[in-house]
Amino acid sequence: MPWYIVATERKTWAKYLVEAEDEEAIYNTDDWEYLGYVDGDDTDHEINGPFRNKDEALHDNDSHVDG
Repeated sequence: MPWYIVATERKTWAKYLVEAEDEEAIYNTDDWEYLGYVDGDDTDHEINGPFRNKDEALHDNDSHVDG
């Protein structure tokens, strides 16, 4: 049975703390304090393969991960 590597795109949302008089004024200030990020829902995917076996799939460049 062939093996496949599936890469999916994930949204990442940056969160900021902004002091503003109202919602419309948020984008008129440069004083945004970065709080961090959260991952959102998957938005797309990519499939690579087929590979003849698991070892071949794991040694392919498409199997690279950062963590």
